[in-house]
Amino acid sequence: MIDRIVDILFRWDRLRDALFAEVHFYDHIEAAMKEPTTNLTWEEGGLWYGYTYNEMHKTYLFDDIGYETMTELWDNLWTRDMEWGLMYK
Repeated sequence: MIDRIVDILFRWDRLRDALFAEVHFYDHIEAAMKEPTTNLTWEEGGLWYGYTYNEMHKTYLFDDIGYETMTELWDNLWTRDMEWGLMYK
């Protein structure tokens, strides 16, 4: 009975592709949830602040200047991490 249902579901290419895409989507989410948290970002008074934490060097780097957009903040944090050699290897 189950084999018949599987055959019917997988007969259509688009449905089969959608099912596999859904499965891989949840695999990706599960893998991401197992990764350590490496940054925190928050908005306060119209400006974005944040910090990064590098487990390899056991270092917190805070950015308390404040940026108008989250993208500007992240660009600064990642650029600083690369310049200081704190990116994961």
